[in-house]
Amino acid sequence: MRLVAPTALRVPAAELKRRAHERFGDELRRAGSFAQLTLLGATACLEAAGGGGPLGMLWTSAHGTLLSTRAALGELRSGEPLMPFTFIATQPHLAAALLARRGIPVARSAFLYLEPGGERWLVELARVWLGDCERVLVGWVEESAADGVAHQSDWCVLAETPAGAAPVPAPGSGFLRALAGAISSSSPPRA
Repeated sequence: MRLVAPTALRVPAAELKRRAHERFGDELRRAGSFAQLTLLGATACLEAAGGGGPLGMLWTSAHGTLLSTRAALGELRSGEPLMPFTFIATQPHLAAALLARRGIPVARSAFLYLEPGGERWLVELARVWLGDCERVLVGWVEESAADGVAHQSDWCVLAETPAGAAPVPAPGSGFLRALAGAISSSSPPRA
């Protein structure tokens, strides 16, 4: 298995809506910041990777839809009914449906909550999925709740290694380095 098109995206919180609008128009305006951030990073990675065919989408976060969940809890605490778009924005798996709607052949998808260090679980699941998918898009997405700290959307495509192909080195992202390390330290499952 090899890592293809590693993409580390950092987006200042104040720029997220503008960048999502520039890239996707009004398509994502009600999707919530987590889905916007996910699609910005995933789309950039897929464009860099090229290719086609059935795609698995596997992504994780330690905190998930942090900002939308806080907004939903705020609405509930105020005694107001929870607005439908606020609730939908708390669903991290929405991004896979939005990606498929853009014409990407998403055959499988899963969002998992993992702490840093759980990258080996993503590698093992992606290895199994490569039996049904031509490639697996793997990512780590974190919304920032702190002023001055950018949102994170790190992605790569995992694919079978063709004979004689050299592995692609991971860029400076801690997640992508850890994922590359998990790939190199894991062995294929026994038959």
